[in-house]
Amino acid sequence: MKTTQNQEENTKEYQDCTSCKIIGASAFGGLGAYALREATKLQKKPGRQNAAVGVGVAGVVFLSAGIYRLLM
Repeated sequence: MKTTQNQEENTKEYQDCTSCKIIGASAFGGLGAYALREATKLQKKPGRQNAAVGVGVAGVVFLSAGIYRLLM
């Protein structure tokens, strides 16, 4: 009987508290916004367009992670 109870506890999905979700989402969102801002600055410099694309992609990924973190 005790093993059945332990198995049920292990199969339950972990749920974060609301404040944890908000803090995590704002951290990812802030990092993504900063990366996008830096990408626009890099784009204006000659010869740095490829770096700007990479930083911009990273910014979009971090913003997406923030939205995912908030909703899940």
